Amino acid sequence: MRPSESGRITFKGILSVAFIVAVIYSGSKIIPVYIDNYELQDYIQGQTPFWFNQRVSADVIRKTILAKAEDLDLPVEEEDVTVETNQYKVSINIDYNVPVDLKVYMLQLHFTPSSEDKSIL
Repeated sequence: MRPSESGRITFKGILSVAFIVAVIYSGSKIIPVYIDNYELQDYIQGQTPFWFNQRVSADVIRKTILAKAEDLDLPVEEEDVTVETNQYKVSINIDYNVPVDLKVYMLQLHFTPSSEDKSIL
């Protein structure tokens, strides 16, 4: 009988299972953060034309973005959000980090969603 047919667990098999478990665990911690960042990016890109056309102030835009980030459980602080508004454009830049605890390593994910809408004139 060959060793692969004996039903014994090999060291290589244990390492393979441990690797698969580690990948699944890491993915379950990291992927939701990327999805939430994508939702925030999509939100600001969808809202920027509205904010530009309605001439919404920078403070109102910042508070709205912070509320959306809080809904998504993203650690975005007021100083992380830069909003520039004038009669010709609305520019939004967000720069924040999300710590992800992987039990053996603390991963810092860095995100910089942004959006801009300009006048044609």
